[in-house]
Amino acid sequence: MRVIIAIDDSGCSRLAIDAVVNRHWSGSTQFRVIHVVEPIVLQYGMIAPQAVELMIEAEQKLKKHGQELIDATVAKLQSLFGDVTGEVLHGNVSDTIVEDATEWHADLIVIGSHGRTGMDRMFLGSVAEKVVNRAPCSVDVVKFKTVVTEKGAKEVETSSVN
Repeated sequence: MRVIIAIDDSGCSRLAIDAVVNRHWSGSTQFRVIHVVEPIVLQYGMIAPQAVELMIEAEQKLKKHGQELIDATVAKLQSLFGDVTGEVLHGNVSDTIVEDATEWHADLIVIGSHGRTGMDRMFLGSVAEKVVNRAPCSVDVVKFKTVVTEKGAKEVETSSVN
């Protein structure tokens, strides 16, 4: 089995990684951890040259941070499963995840979801939903929900949706 784990620097991704760690996998399972950096796109036709330099620098910092996430996650998973690779990719997040799953011939994509609803979902979109609808394979969505109890404390719940 070939499993892609799509991560960012969110609690959802950490829960998705935990879901992978806590699941039984066959010894022949291959894992690929990916992090996608979206290009910084200008909204205006004319910009100052300094802005371009700042954008390039910001994108380089995002790639470096993404590589740090990949390195840490790959190291954690390699200690448990052995056959784990990772890569920072560049492009639209949902499109790039689906393209990578297609090219790598993935059998499963594991991805975290914030579980947003209403206006948040309308404005922010749902990467997980787009991946589920377009993926060439099964997708395991690990949902992140925050619940407020009577005492006001927040508890994290997870559920995995295949």
